Amino acid sequence: MPKNNTDEFVELMSSFQGRLYGLILSLVANPDAANDILQETNLILWSKAHEFELGTSFKSWSFRIASFQVMAWRQKQMRDPLIFNNEVISLMVHEQADREEDYELKKSRLEKCIAKLPDRQKELITKRYRLGTSIVQIAEELKNSANTIRQTLFRARTNLSQCVKSLDEDSA
Repeated sequence: MPKNNTDEFVELMSSFQGRLYGLILSLVANPDAANDILQETNLILWSKAHEFELGTSFKSWSFRIASFQVMAWRQKQMRDPLIFNNEVISLMVHEQADREEDYELKKSRLEKCIAKLPDRQKELITKRYRLGTSIVQIAEELKNSANTIRQTLFRARTNLSQCVKSLDEDSA
């Protein structure tokens, strides 16, 4: 795989770790097992990287591999009567995929609403929530009081909430 394709693949893998873990955890309900299965899934994703075509759905491909890993784990755990059968796991994977689509729709709406914010609010939302900067650090950097930053963030969150709700209503 060429270096730029490898970089893109690594970026995709990294960006999907939380979602893969969420899927696996929802299927096995055991955080330790979910971590182990995620690691196995990552090994397989990496070993099969050459089979993945950039531009296709990484989510579908990686979720399918993760579900196979869950099934393999389940086979090892067959003595436990609380383990789901493969049909239930398949149904749960499909439900998780539906939730993932809902997540993508909500994320898209939120991004549209963030773009509509006044520049000042957009800047603070970025610093606070995308970069993880504390309110105190933002206040020091912008030479404002922490209370002013809190108030502006409150207004920004209110604007985002109203915007997202209006987009939800428009699509209903």
